[in-house]
Amino acid sequence: MKKGKLIEYKSKLINLKNQREDSLADNHLGLGEAIKDNTSELSSYDNHPGDIGTETFEAEKNLSFRNNNKFVIGEANDALRKIDNGTYGLCEHCKKEIAEERLDIIPYARLCISCEDEFRLKAEDQEKGRPIEEQILTPPFGRSFRDNSLEDSVMFDGEDAWQDVNVYNDSMGYVENVESISNEQYRKQLE
Repeated sequence: MKKGKLIEYKSKLINLKNQREDSLADNHLGLGEAIKDNTSELSSYDNHPGDIGTETFEAEKNLSFRNNNKFVIGEANDALRKIDNGTYGLCEHCKKEIAEERLDIIPYARLCISCEDEFRLKAEDQEKGRPIEEQILTPPFGRSFRDNSLEDSVMFDGEDAWQDVNVYNDSMGYVENVESISNEQYRKQLE
C-alpha cells in the first residue's frame, strides 16, 4: 500500500477513535442513573411494567451504543498497530490485500470481502434454527460444544468432554432406573 494512503487511513482511524472516545466520555446517555431520576415517578416498583418500558428500552439502546463504541475503539487500536507493524490492509485469513474501497468505508476491516462473506455464511449455517439467546449466552448456559469458533480449530471442547463422560458412563454401567422398579418390588422392599 502506498505511504500516502497509509497516512490517510491512519488519520481516519485516529479521528474515528477520538470520536468514539468522546462519545463514551459523554454522560448524557443516562447510564448509571436510577429510573426514578429520569422520570417523575417516585418508584418504579409499584407501577405496571409497561409504564417503564420506554425508559428500559432507552437504557438498553444506550448500553448497546456504548458497547459498539468500545468495540470500534478496540478495532481501531488493532488497525493502528497493524499500520505500525506493516501488516495493515492484509486479510487476516487469506493474507491477500483488502480492497481500498472496503478500507475507505471500514478502515478497521480485518478480512477481505470474500473471506467476510465466507465466515458470515458459516456463522449463519451454524446458527440456523437455534434460539437467538444462544448468541449471547456462554457456557454453562450456552452451547458449550460451539466454543465461539467458526472453524474446527478447538482441540478439546465441550462436545469432546461430553463424549468422554458418555464413554465413562458406558463402561461403568448405569444405576438401576427408578422407573423400572415395579410396585411389587417396591412393596417387598418396604416389608
